[in-house]
Amino acid sequence: MLIDLHVHTTVCSPCSVMSPDDLMVAARKAGLDGVGITEHNRIWRSEDAEALGKKHGLTVLRGMEITTTGGDILVFGMEQEPAGILTPAALKKLVDAAGGIAVAAHPFRGFLLFGFGALSMSLEDAIENPTFQHVHGLEVCNGRVTDDENAFAREVAEVMGLLAIGGSDAHEPQSVGKCAVRFEDRIEDEQQLVTALLKGRCRIEPARGR
Repeated sequence: MLIDLHVHTTVCSPCSVMSPDDLMVAARKAGLDGVGITEHNRIWRSEDAEALGKKHGLTVLRGMEITTTGGDILVFGMEQEPAGILTPAALKKLVDAAGGIAVAAHPFRGFLLFGFGALSMSLEDAIENPTFQHVHGLEVCNGRVTDDENAFAREVAEVMGLLAIGGSDAHEPQSVGKCAVRFEDRIEDEQQLVTALLKGRCRIEPARGR
């Protein structure tokens, strides 16, 4: 299965201009088998996700992109919406208690504005980021950052032994599928997703329509 694990819709993400139906049409066009809807600090109701998936014949997985004091973190397998801005450590405790997974989203997006030269961050500096001690993985392919940023994130994940995932971070239909993850197993719910990610039974690749 090919799944874009990071998308936003107008339902709960004011920054998005993409309705759920627009998302699903774009996902089909991109050759995806499913999407992970990760609204900002909000999670879809399971019945709404199931209905959307049945309507379009695609798998819809529910997650969140949670704002923390150490940056944005994608979570799957946790139903509890955050109350205020948590630290990465506090969020990790909630995720672990729920049997979920936490992944630092676009961990080096600042380079998009300033460039590596201006920030002068070394691999050693990046590894010392305390947020990375409280996540299971890093998003190493994000459709809204530069190739250099994604490559740097992948290098950090490899050195630290963290999981590597990808997602388009789409806020509009044309961006859906820019980054996606190919799973070896059939993924029908969030627990199966968490299990597959933790076992590494997946690889990052662009959608077929890209």
